[in-house]
Amino acid sequence: MLQHATRPPTRGRQATPEAEEAQGVRPDKQSRLGNAAVAGRAGVGQTEGAQAASSISNDELSSWLGGDEEQRPAMARGDGVGPQRPSKVSSGTFGALVGDKDTVELTQSADGTGEKISLPDGSPCKVLEVKGDRVKVEVRQGKDKKSGWALASVFTDQPALNRDDEAPGLKDDFIYAKQKGDHSPVDPKGKDTAQGALGDCYFIASMAAVANASPQSIKEAIKYNKDKETYTVRFYEEQYGGQAKAVYIEVDAYLPTVQGNRNDPAYAGEPGGKLWPAIMEKAYAKWKGGYEAMGNGGYGAKAMGEITGSKSAEKSPRSMKEEEVIPYFEKAKKEGGAIYAAVEHSRKSDVQTPFTGSGDQVSGTVTHGHRWNHIVPGTMKISDKGGKMKGTVTDSGREGDPSSKLSGSAVETGSIDYKKNLADMKFRAGQGPAKPADLELRFDYQGCVNPEKLLVANHAYAFEGVVNGKELQFYNPWGTWQPKPITPAEFLKHFTNISVNKAPSGATKS
Repeated sequence: MLQHATRPPTRGRQATPEAEEAQGVRPDKQSRLGNAAVAGRAGVGQTEGAQAASSISNDELSSWLGGDEEQRPAMARGDGVGPQRPSKVSSGTFGALVGDKDTVELTQSADGTGEKISLPDGSPCKVLEVKGDRVKVEVRQGKDKKSGWALASVFTDQPALNRDDEAPGLKDDFIYAKQKGDHSPVDPKGKDTAQGALGDCYFIASMAAVANASPQSIKEAIKYNKDKETYTVRFYEEQYGGQAKAVYIEVDAYLPTVQGNRNDPAYAGEPGGKLWPAIMEKAYAKWKGGYEAMGNGGYGAKAMGEITGSKSAEKSPRSMKEEEVIPYFEKAKKEGGAIYAAVEHSRKSDVQTPFTGSGDQVSGTVTHGHRWNHIVPGTMKISDKGGKMKGTVTDSGREGDPSSKLSGSAVETGSIDYKKNLADMKFRAGQGPAKPADLELRFDYQGCVNPEKLLVANHAYAFEGVVNGKELQFYNPWGTWQPKPITPAEFLKHFTNISVNKAPSGATKS
């Protein structure tokens, strides 16, 4: 089963279609991120067909919000969730340096002497060594890693950021910044969500789907602790036998933000928007082991179950007839289901003949139907319709590779640049095609698989409603580039999974 994790074009939920057209951008690294589409066989016990009964009662779902602090469950996370400034710091721990000024200072030596490095307050770090009341940390400065000593008292417990695909070996160049006030959800809606520079569309779409169907479930899941200015977020973890056990994760109000704008969330959220999705995302990242751990794609059925404590029911669109699509969605929504749907991982290209050249040397530019589209590494096949070249030529790339060799029995050397879409080959003497135009290229691609309706491959969407009784409207968790209503035929063509989750306490009014 596939996971989904595609990120928005650039990082920018704010970018307008016109601006992106001018920049010629497309969703970066979609092959790795996967948009979150195919929910898959994960989850708090998904089942095919009818919605499974929940193992959590309505009273259990909300009881932790009532009564005195002493009556609430203790904070837990397997190995335990400590305070945001842990009393004990261990080497290998990720976090951020947060003091009471605009900058924090590292020194070359543990005794506070030697060369000093000044960093923005909130700089992410990794602990390398602990000595008394000081910690040696590794930080990012531009495109380099730096290390130095800081007071242990400025170290805060924060989830590790995602890796930076454009700077191998480094984490994202973001800053943890405090978002003041109470940002717990008051009237949560699916449209509050906006995916950022993280491949977790499966989780963002899951939050949107639950908020659409059962706003109360979102409200009950996030509690603001005014005295500590922290949030306690409740998730559910499936136990042996299928029972769901509540897990409570405490996070502070510091969120990853874009360099130079501490009000611009780098991951979930957007400037001026609701921040409850970013808080829930941060808690999920802390629970799962960091933003990178949740940013490699995931399963919507599982994520919805972890939010609600209820089991998700999955269905394959491949098993449906066109006339069954609208009634299925209408019934699921009427019964209070949070509905998540995943678009196909990739599509087959049309046959292309892009090669030109002379003698045994040929080259060509691969074309796509949309500027976001790109080759899925490892799927290229080049054959000779004239029959002179024996066998086929293939690439050997993997997800995330910028380029790859092109190999075949007739090829002496060959390469494909996935970013520039440039392919070239030198054939062994006399073993190439009679003419370059005889070479036929086929490959799988990701990107915008339906440009007219703005459907993105390997991506997750939250269902919003039926339009005019004949079309389906979905919500893109990017927060922008919303798809147009699609017909049942288009749904069956492009979508590969539906997951429905009914929160015990929620049902839609429509």
